[in-house]
Formats: sequence, C-alpha cells, structure tokens
Amino acid sequence: MQNSIPLLKVLLVDDEPYICKGLAALIDWEAEGCCIAGEASNGHSAIRLLREQEYDIIITDIRMPEMDGIEFITNVKEKNLSKARVIFLSGFYDFQYAKTAIQCGCCDYMIKPVSKDELIKAIRRIHEEYQKEAGSEKRKKDYEKAYLDTQLTAIIWGKFDSMNLKYVQERMLFPNEVSYIHCEISVEDDSFYVLSSDKKREQQRRLYHIASMLLKRHSNHVINDITKNTECYDIGILFCPIMAKERGLSQEEWLEWLIKELKDRLGYEIIACAGSKVNGIASVADSYKEAVLYRSLRYYKKGDLKFSRRDKREHALKYQREDDFRKRMDNLIHSIEINDKCKVRNDAKEIYRGLSDKHMAAEMINHDIQYLMYRLAGLAFNQDTDIDQEEIIHYVREAIIGIRTSNGNELKFTMFAEEYSDYLTHLRQNTAKGTIQLMEAEIEEKYAENISLKYLGEKYYINSAYLGQVFKKQYGCSFKDYLNKVRIRKAAEMILRTDMKVYEVATEVGYKNIEYFVNKFEEVYEVTPTRFRKRNLQNSRAT
Repeated sequence: MQNSIPLLKVLLVDDEPYICKGLAALIDWEAEGCCIAGEASNGHSAIRLLREQEYDIIITDIRMPEMDGIEFITNVKEKNLSKARVIFLSGFYDFQYAKTAIQCGCCDYMIKPVSKDELIKAIRRIHEEYQKEAGSEKRKKDYEKAYLDTQLTAIIWGKFDSMNLKYVQERMLFPNEVSYIHCEISVEDDSFYVLSSDKKREQQRRLYHIASMLLKRHSNHVINDITKNTECYDIGILFCPIMAKERGLSQEEWLEWLIKELKDRLGYEIIACAGSKVNGIASVADSYKEAVLYRSLRYYKKGDLKFSRRDKREHALKYQREDDFRKRMDNLIHSIEINDKCKVRNDAKEIYRGLSDKHMAAEMINHDIQYLMYRLAGLAFNQDTDIDQEEIIHYVREAIIGIRTSNGNELKFTMFAEEYSDYLTHLRQNTAKGTIQLMEAEIEEKYAENISLKYLGEKYYINSAYLGQVFKKQYGCSFKDYLNKVRIRKAAEMILRTDMKVYEVATEVGYKNIEYFVNKFEEVYEVTPTRFRKRNLQNSRAT
C-alpha cells in the first residue's frame, strides 16, 4: 500500500512466545506500512521498552502474569508513556473485559486465534488514521510557515509594525547579528532559461524546499520569493553566525557550502550575495536593501559568493581613489539628496571631470563609478522599496557609464544629476519617510540655527502636529530631544578636536544658556564637558 508516513512501529506483548512469533508471521507487515519493532512477555517488560523508544501500535494480550494487559495500558495512559493505538487480544470473549478495554481507549478487541483478514483490516484502519493526522499536521505547519513568512517579509521590506515584530520574536530567536542573503537560480543557465514560466516557478519552489532541508532546525530562516520580481526566481535566507558555527565553518565557507549544495541538488547555476550584518531582526531591511542592490548592480560576479564588501572595507581600500575625491562624490550625493540645484551643478561638474580623467587607472575609475551608482540607486530605494529597481538601476547606469564613452559630456551628466534630484523630491512627496530623511539632512546641516518643528512643517507643507507624531514614531523621541542629541554630539566632536572653551562650543552648536548646555551634555555623556575633555586626553596619553 502507498505510504505518506514512515513505517509504523509495532510492539507485541504476550506471555506466550509462540503467539508473538505467529503474529509476526501472520501478515506482510512491511506491505501494510508497519514493522515489528519490539516484543515483551508482560506489562512490566513492555513499559521498559516504551521508555526506550516510541511505538505507534501496541498489540497486547489481556491476561498475562505480573501485570496484565488492562493494568499495562492503564499505566501507560496515566503516565503518558505513549500515544500508540492499542489492539487487545483475548483467549475468550468476556463482556466485562471488552467493556474495560473500550474504556482504556483501545482501537480493537480480537479473539484468539487472530484472523489474518481481521488483523489486516485493523492495521489498515489505524494506518489511515495516522495518515490523516500526518496530513492535517503538515497542513497546519504549512499554514503556520506561510503566515510566518508573511510577517518576515514585512520586516525584511521594512514595512512592519510592533505586531509583526512581536509575532516573529515569539517564534524565532535571533541573535544580535543578522544578515540577509539573496539566492536565485541564474537565468543565464541555458538549461534553466529554456524552461516555461510554470516550470521555472516549480524549480524555485524546489530551491526553497532544498534550502529548508539543508538548514534543518533553521529552516524557518528561509523565505520564498522575497523580491516578487517576475524575472527573478529567488529565496531569501536570514543568516545568523550560529549556522556557520554549528558546521565549524567561517561565514564565507558556510555560504560557499550552501550554494554548492543547492547547485548540486537542484542542477542549475545558483548566484547569491549577502548584505552587511545588522543589529537584530528589526534592522534586517537595511541588509536586504544592500543585498538586492548588489544583485541589481551586478556588484558580484558569477561564482562570487562573498559577504558584503561593506564588511571588508579594509580589503576594499586599495580600490578606492584619494579620500578627497570620495568625499567630493559624497558631497554630490548629498546635494542631490537635498535638491540644492546650485550645488548639484557645481558638484556634478567636478565629479564628471574626475571620472573622465584619462590619466586615472580604469580599475580605479570603475570602482568609483560602482560606488556612485550604488549610492544614487540607494537614495531612491530608501525612499520607496516598491519602485522598479531594474528601471532605476538602468537609468543611473546609463548616465554614469556614459561618462567614459564618446557620447558622454559634462552637460549631460549635470542634467542627469539635476533630474535625479527632482525625481527623489517627487518620491519624498509620496512618503512621510522621505520627508523625515530630508529633515534629518537639514538638521545635520543647520543644527546650530533656530530650527523648529513649526519651521520644518511650513517648509515641507506638512501639519506640524502630524509631523511631530511621525518624527516620534521614526526616532522614538520628540523633535526637540532629537535636535538636542544632534547638537550635543556635534559639541562633543568640537570638544575633542578643538581648543575651544566650553562656552564657545555651546554658542557654536546653538545654545545661549551655558548652564542648560552643561546639563544636557551630562544627560548624554554622564560627565561635564570639561571632564569629558580631560578624560579623553588622559586616555590618549595612556595609549
């Protein structure tokens, strides 16, 4: 018969050895989806066997020495030793025995000698019950996993609330360090490319199930079809360091092992990239965005299974140009972000000349172009995760790579920078998150001025009361407290890096009352500004 569950383990209990031997030979147990896994001569011996392993079916005689069948099963039920189905055997029919057997929860009551057909019917009935239970349990687990995946997807996309987070945290234990790994079947694999859309999705589901099997107890960390891109056959994996540690591997060795196993078992080329480590599941959206951007930018090569390059900045330093040029690119990015058209034009011209410098090594230029592409695409993706990534990447890539072609010129690049700045502004108009980020950039620049929530609300055409609520939700504190933290942070930097007096620092960062400044400084750093400076000077000398 067809089985969807493992062979059921049968325990035979009878004080007559020939009865056990006869039952074992009476039917083809394996053909009925069972195996004789144990034999005992009385209830005491049977209980010892039940303590050693689990059984699915118990076939026991009622009348036995030391402990009869009724006492044995009663003991099993009371002590919750087994959930096995029970078949009672008896040498004669006795109504009281049968009644007691039914009260004990037996599935069947058979008179010796046992009929082959009767035993087969009882075994098949029990087997069907187990199959139904297994199917019901599997459906239940599938529903629970599907719902868990929905909650995880919300968190990964950064579109979650406290309810999503609570549901996940109650069911999964995440350490401080989490990384998002993007895995997909390569459409450049010819044998996969020629498949129909339905067959491709079928292989994507296989990828999901194989990855879940390989991760074993961490199978809940695998989520199917995260990007929802019709041309991407992907899964997502929430990586925690314990996964690699359990196999005695480094993180990169673990990823190489996983991709090799997926490729060998699935039969198609697998490509993958991982975002940087973040502090806890609530921040995993940042790692996801980075991994997906690397994928879109082709920031990895075929077979390159390394973790995020941001985790390897020391290694990447040799590919960077002079620090001042990277800072100038950051200035352009900032100008585009805040939509300062005058600065955008000036910064874009400067960057264009640097990227089109024929005297610079092509490798250096390419790394700078990748950096600029990644940062600009990231600005749009941070505003709205639902944007068409491929379209944005193509738009940015064409404009920047065009610098190195005969079609490129300074005016085109400058116009692109201005247009992209306008594009980001339109994105912000459709999301409070974008407005908050723009406010954050302005506070970083104008923290010493008399900046207020009312001023920002008027500037960005948002009700100041509502803006205050959005701000508190984003940062967990009021606008006033946030501004104070920025000012105090800037003040601490000045105290460490300059010889300015404390009252001069207070004035420089926007405080008119020196006593109020000192109190706020102590709230953050738990020492006065003067003591803060002395302590850090002492630490510097000690090292």
